[in-house]
Amino acid sequence: MEALILAGGRSSRMQGTDKPSAVVDGMSLVDRVVEAASFCDTVVVVGPSDAAPPRGRPSVLHAREDPPFGGPVSAIGAGLTAAQADTSDSTDIVLVLSADLPYVSGRELRELVHALEQDFSLDAVFGVDSSDRVQYLVGAWRRGALERGVATALRSSPPGDGRGPSLRRVLPDAVTTMHLAGIDDVDTPDELADARGASVRPTVARARFLLDRRVRPLPPRTVRPAESLGGTLAAPMIAAEPFPAFVTSAMDGYAVTGDGPWRLDDAVVVAGDTATVALAAGHAVRIATGAAVPVGASVLRDEFARTDTAGVLHRRDDAPVRDDARRIAEDWDVGTALAPVGTAVSPAVLSAALSAGVAHVSVRPAPTVRLVITGDEIGDDPHPVAGRIRDTIGPVMPIYLRWCGFSVTEVVHCEDTAAAFDDAVAGTGSPPPDVVVVIGATGGGAADRLSDALVRARGRRIVDGLACRPGGSASVSVLPDDRIVVGVPGNPYAAVSTVCLLGPALACALTGRPAPQPVTAELAADVTPATVTRVLPATYLGGGTWACQDSVRTAHLAALIGRDGLAVITPEWSPGDRVEIVSLPQR
Repeated sequence: MEALILAGGRSSRMQGTDKPSAVVDGMSLVDRVVEAASFCDTVVVVGPSDAAPPRGRPSVLHAREDPPFGGPVSAIGAGLTAAQADTSDSTDIVLVLSADLPYVSGRELRELVHALEQDFSLDAVFGVDSSDRVQYLVGAWRRGALERGVATALRSSPPGDGRGPSLRRVLPDAVTTMHLAGIDDVDTPDELADARGASVRPTVARARFLLDRRVRPLPPRTVRPAESLGGTLAAPMIAAEPFPAFVTSAMDGYAVTGDGPWRLDDAVVVAGDTATVALAAGHAVRIATGAAVPVGASVLRDEFARTDTAGVLHRRDDAPVRDDARRIAEDWDVGTALAPVGTAVSPAVLSAALSAGVAHVSVRPAPTVRLVITGDEIGDDPHPVAGRIRDTIGPVMPIYLRWCGFSVTEVVHCEDTAAAFDDAVAGTGSPPPDVVVVIGATGGGAADRLSDALVRARGRRIVDGLACRPGGSASVSVLPDDRIVVGVPGNPYAAVSTVCLLGPALACALTGRPAPQPVTAELAADVTPATVTRVLPATYLGGGTWACQDSVRTAHLAALIGRDGLAVITPEWSPGDRVEIVSLPQR
């Protein structure tokens, strides 16, 4: 599979700004599209020499249309030539993408590819953005159709036409479109400013969206089912054996042959018997639930049977004529997909895997977390002197992190020094943690050293602050090795609320699980409106109604005693509106 990224336009409406190199969320637009297309075998960026290959991605090829600024059709032709020279394979599918997509991720591009793979009658599939506009430069093509269309369009283009033919002249007849999130492009300075502004103090919903789109899933592992509990399936779980694997009795009763009446033999067949029971025509034996049914027999359950004075077995006159045996593969056959990709491995999934003879499953385990408590003032003394405080969040935060879907492997204290913060962010260990959660040092004050440590570690911010209170100073960053660093405020209530707001979305992004859908409810009483989202302790009253207190002290967790969740009150809320409720662990 190939991806051609067109980065050679003049950006004529951008007032001198080079679109591909414009930075949004700490990454240039062309880098963003290259990252989204990184699942392809070959990626070609077509444009000026400074457009590609992006820094740190030496495998990305570079091509230039002839003449320069010769239009998208010429650029596609140059990209096809470069990609073909790089591989001897005849790739069937080619992605054609613009380099000005600040929100795109691999998920949307895979959806395009999947749609084309599923319908062999199609030559191309194009995305439709949020304004219902077909994005012809967000498309998946059959290579043959693309090559023919480009060749025909270029041949028909008048000599000396510096702009080249329109992309519409390349379009085949057999195409379809699909609405996709995250494919809005940037054409003007205002649109670029909007894209950049969306990443400054994002709303909770926007922050979750950024985590879903910007965080790479962890590499999958192949493990035995018993070792997979708590993980997320990275491949469908496929049955290796049918179920039932043999004809079994669904009820206590009798194994019978023929239409009856039946002569009752002395044998009794129970679950676990491996000896073969031969049953002659017109005969019956007692059989227990789960036992193997003799060959050629059916099952008559106890309540449908009667015996006469001679000991002969009959079907009751008022009983239905049916077989209470469960036949081989009645529930599933070999090769049946029992659970799709992204399914959380629950006890039910584990049990089904064992029933289906699954020897190994591909999973992404729960992300591991190193929890870092910062601050020289933090200690374990139950009666600290003035200027020092007892650690009241370190002992309980692992409970909240596990509730969100993480596995806490280490809890450490970090001194307020640059060297200590560098060690904390590095997350040393074998293996290193997937996530480092840092409590405190996020507010930009004199002792808040996390930002500097992230700069030294070459971390890139995904979420830089939250438009909510508490939690405004929270951040999520990705390091060059794809590990995640989460910074949350030091006040206990702010730390817990931030983790509960963003933690489940981050855990899902790392494990490839679908993003959780917010749960909403009605409030029994109004709260004071505010200009920023507020996160307030909430109690379930029954009948689908919740109550929340109107203010909260953040220096301790006393406000959460007896509370069932957190209510997320947005600035747009008005009396009668439903609000999001984030549940809390109770033990």
